Amino acid sequence: MHFLVVDARYGTPIYAFLEFDPRGTNDYPGLVVQEVAIESTESAGAMARRVSVGRDPHRLDRFREFISDGAVAKAGFILIEPRYVGVTWQAYVSEFRPQGDKPLKRSARP
Repeated sequence: MHFLVVDARYGTPIYAFLEFDPRGTNDYPGLVVQEVAIESTESAGAMARRVSVGRDPHRLDRFREFISDGAVAKAGFILIEPRYVGVTWQAYVSEFRPQGDKPLKRSARP
């Protein structure tokens, strides 16, 4: 079971598949959370960082992992991109930085 959060706060929606429910954490912005199962295929193995994720076009609540983007297309699934597959909301924000990098501080001029 994964918790799907579609983070559309910054323009392009990012599909975040999380192992832990983000609701109730201090920095969670209250986006909608959907519990989903991601089917594993033998060729893709265990859920890994760089697997591709596809959505069944006939059942939009059904997701499957694939070994590559090409395998998603070959199976007739919809490629989910951009996407993040990870453990927690904090890890997603830390790695993906959907709000952008923090601006560098400028030193005061003499």
